[in-house]
Amino acid sequence: MMSSQKDFLLDYIAQKYDTQPEYLWANQPEFAVFRHRKNGKWFAIVMRVSGNLIGLADAAMVDIVNVKLLPEWVAHLSGQTGFAPAYHMNKTHWLTLRLDDSLQQDEIVRLLHESFLRTL
Repeated sequence: MMSSQKDFLLDYIAQKYDTQPEYLWANQPEFAVFRHRKNGKWFAIVMRVSGNLIGLADAAMVDIVNVKLLPEWVAHLSGQTGFAPAYHMNKTHWLTLRLDDSLQQDEIVRLLHESFLRTL
């Protein structure tokens, strides 16, 4: 079952950016990539991973989104609740946001939009 944050995010991206998810990996059918229509650059990737892969003590599965931000933002936010160094991405430019209600929707939307702008 998807988290309400994940449902919200998928709907928000479709409406705000007129972008549909791409499911690129047969072995990871839930991993959804979102990219700009004009330049093809990724601005978000939504995944479901084991919590221990993003620094949590619990190995339970958690929905996450990776966004591209300024390196200073990534460094500042990485250790805070709800954030982690980017899972499976460049940890200088990408940040993982947990979609488990540890972050407010407005903060997720703000960082998503920053990622969208940084990848234009």
